[in-house]
Amino acid sequence: MSVSSYLARFVGASTHPAPSESLLLSQLAPPILNLTISDTPEQWSLYESLLMSTLRTGDDTSARLVLQRLSDRFGNSNARIMALQGMYDEAMATNPAQLEEVLKNYNEVMKGDPTNVPIAKRRITLLYHLNKKPEAITALNTLIDLNPTDAESWAQLAQYYLELSMYSQAIYCLEEVLLILPNAYNIHARLGEINYIIADSGGAGAGKEGGGVLERLEASLRWYLRAVELCDGYLRGYYGVKLVTAALLQGKFSAAQRQIPEDKVNKLNSVATVHLNDIISGSEKGKKGFTGYDAAEVAAAKELLEADGPST
Repeated sequence: MSVSSYLARFVGASTHPAPSESLLLSQLAPPILNLTISDTPEQWSLYESLLMSTLRTGDDTSARLVLQRLSDRFGNSNARIMALQGMYDEAMATNPAQLEEVLKNYNEVMKGDPTNVPIAKRRITLLYHLNKKPEAITALNTLIDLNPTDAESWAQLAQYYLELSMYSQAIYCLEEVLLILPNAYNIHARLGEINYIIADSGGAGAGKEGGGVLERLEASLRWYLRAVELCDGYLRGYYGVKLVTAALLQGKFSAAQRQIPEDKVNKLNSVATVHLNDIISGSEKGKKGFTGYDAAEVAAAKELLEADGPST
């Protein structure tokens, strides 16, 4: 196989591959390492992808060989190589003390070069892994100050805030992501999810802007609708529409309180039901255009429809 063919295998892999998928990719190490080095961006990209897979599966020997080739080509002082070396060191650590040593190395690098973004990101991830969450959030805010158009960092910060039930801050971060990537349908759905969580908790954690249950549910519905508008066939989007419309229909909200009329909510509930049924059926039967859905998400959608009763 050629470099392009191998790279296509990695590009076509899941963003968060299952262990079995990672193992298959990791097993490509011997033939890839036997390829003649062509010194092309494509080959180095392939090596980096292979390094990630070998680290995920614990193939330390192959990971070391891949990292050595990257280091030989770009040098140990290259910011990206330093981050990959750090990732390797983290994977090799067998106890918290060794991880603390890796963190110490990151701190030393950052003292010499505060603008080393790859190392800064590894440091933030390690801080969070070591349960130093306030420090991780502070470091991530500092990184964003250096590069306010880094959508990935804004999204990561939103996740950190969400895990701490700091919903107002999480929403702000995700809205910043949308300023950079306005068509990121998954972020629209994530905002729908957070608003639903706030509504489900009676408004707790909403921040000073507050918002009642009805207001949050209707905001959630709008975000989910935008997600499916941007990506027809988006299971999580239709799942959200179904979930939120069901909550709106079960709640005792007067017509005067509602901004979205009840008849429209009913219609949207039915539309979401149809789409979810199509996705579930198509996925289970392996129909063209319905492959690639996460099995757990399909099962959750099926459970949601079954809980809605025989009328669905």
